[in-house]
Amino acid sequence: MHGHVHLCLREMVLEQFGKETWDAILKEASLDDDNDFMLFHYYDDKRTIGLVVAISNNTGLDVSGVLESYGHYFYFYATSRGYDRMLRTLGKDFHTFVQNLDLLHSLLALTYKGMRPPHFRCEKKEGKLFVHVFTVRPGMYPAAIGMLTEVARQIFDTRINMKVVSRKTGEVFKQKYCEHVITEVTVLEEQKSAAFTGDDQLTTNHIQNKLQQLAHARENYVVAVPETSLNTALPYSVVFDKDMFIKSAGLHLKTLCSEIQQADTKINDIFEIKEPEMKFEYDAIMSCNSSYMYFFLQPKVKNRNGTPPTTDCPVLRGHMVPLEDKEEIMFIGTPHFDSLGDLISSTTYLTNIPQDNMTMEIMFMNEQRRADVEMSKKLDQTTADMKKLAAALDQEKKKTDMLLYQMLPVKVANQLRDGRTVEAEKHENVTILFSDIVTFTNMAALCHPMDIVKLLNDLFQRFDLLTTKHDIYKVETIGDAYMVVSGVPEATEDHAVRIANMGLDMILETSHVINPVSEKAIQIRVGIHTGPVVSGVVGTKMPRYCLFGDTVNTASRMESHGLPGRVHISDTTFREIQTVGYLLERRGGVEIKGKGIMDTYFLNGVSDTFDPSQKRSTSVPIKPNLEHERVFVRKELSVAQKPASTSQPSNSSFCSVM
Repeated sequence: MHGHVHLCLREMVLEQFGKETWDAILKEASLDDDNDFMLFHYYDDKRTIGLVVAISNNTGLDVSGVLESYGHYFYFYATSRGYDRMLRTLGKDFHTFVQNLDLLHSLLALTYKGMRPPHFRCEKKEGKLFVHVFTVRPGMYPAAIGMLTEVARQIFDTRINMKVVSRKTGEVFKQKYCEHVITEVTVLEEQKSAAFTGDDQLTTNHIQNKLQQLAHARENYVVAVPETSLNTALPYSVVFDKDMFIKSAGLHLKTLCSEIQQADTKINDIFEIKEPEMKFEYDAIMSCNSSYMYFFLQPKVKNRNGTPPTTDCPVLRGHMVPLEDKEEIMFIGTPHFDSLGDLISSTTYLTNIPQDNMTMEIMFMNEQRRADVEMSKKLDQTTADMKKLAAALDQEKKKTDMLLYQMLPVKVANQLRDGRTVEAEKHENVTILFSDIVTFTNMAALCHPMDIVKLLNDLFQRFDLLTTKHDIYKVETIGDAYMVVSGVPEATEDHAVRIANMGLDMILETSHVINPVSEKAIQIRVGIHTGPVVSGVVGTKMPRYCLFGDTVNTASRMESHGLPGRVHISDTTFREIQTVGYLLERRGGVEIKGKGIMDTYFLNGVSDTFDPSQKRSTSVPIKPNLEHERVFVRKELSVAQKPASTSQPSNSSFCSVM
């Protein structure tokens, strides 16, 4: 089907059901939002039907409901694209409008080459109005019902109901139309019924008065025109009787088709109706009852004896005019060419086309229009390709952004990407965590380097997931040391709670990481401290986001003076989280290098009353640790007494590099 159908369905779903539903429909129908929705392209009917079925599955409407909704929406789709005035000129009432729809389609076919629209015919019978719909696509008639119902409401301000009274499918027509649906039209507003169907008394009286005036006019005499003059004036006309025998033909038609001059020749032995799709019979033509309907006649591929016809006649386009007082029909036509190429390939020249005919003008206009359409198709394809490239570029950008955000905080990364200088910032209150692996030096000495890499990769990947879980920033890994911070670069009120939860989860995660030497779970020390820091970006090649200040050093000391499998926190961190509901254990006074005696605590877990929203308080019961109530370390630990880890950076290292 034409791209207009796909575009209309997309607009309908997006407007009525939203983007999320449309994305699900595209996925189910296996369609691309760019390549399968281009205006001047044709798509296989199977793809369109698959789209309709997917819409049905995702919206709760049955397939007929989707098609009828599409028909209603198509009216607004067409009018929004400038077809509203064209639609309003098709007839003064609904009956005339439907009869002239085929004329509109034949004109549009000049632009949209290859379109196969349904054909419509109105019939008044026993005071009722019936609409016949002929289509090559079985089951699509609800779309026509929806469209005509909306036309009646919008153009003729009348609400109608169209009930299917007959539906025939198969080879009953012996034509390419495989479905014929007859619907009965009921006007829901009785007072508008007559005007809607064109049967109102005012219109009838007006027509009768005009006919009476014409009947008494002096000029209303029958003028006898010699057959030779008539055939010259109408060079592509042909008159045939009810048995389809040719009575006379135009001058050019006789020249191009010698068989017409033979006696007892039937017109349907030479020509067939190309459009509208119907049998070329007298009764079928008379039943159309429309002087506005265009008929397209084309020479048959084979005669009745099976031989090709000896004719150079092109396709003819014209009207079937019943002759008064005779059971005869005159076809008044002209050559029909879609393009100059068709004219060149035929034996017809411009001199063979009547000068008062619009064929030449239409043909030249259509040639220009076709060039515009081809250009539009190329632009459609180029636009679709550009959208694909833009989408691929966006995906690559997301990948690079993801890598960048893993190296730098989002706020800082965006500033650098925009070419702005990242100024150093002072943060009054943040919380920093350090961790390292117990006996890592001994482990590294006894293991293959690949085993150490695998161990650290496994451990740090688990820790990285925890940083995402608690929304904190990973600063650095040096050897087996892992450093994170909360409250930088964006300030947060619960920075200490986030880091405390991170520390507890890190202890739990180590139970899943196995020491390749002892084949037992590894142990880590965790140290936490809260205080002010200064942050900034250092370097231009591989820039690093670093933290400076005594808080970094103190957090490192909390880790190095901690115990395996424990979370060691400073007094300032304790004051931040003391009322939240953690299980806290006072360790006592510990002599810290460069700091002197510090009162520190162990974070053992959370209680049943854990509530991160509680405010600070100065009176909180702390579980005493008599063994460590006042532990004064009066001198530096010797090398033999220090925890076995050589990867711990020195004081100056963390302060200047981190």
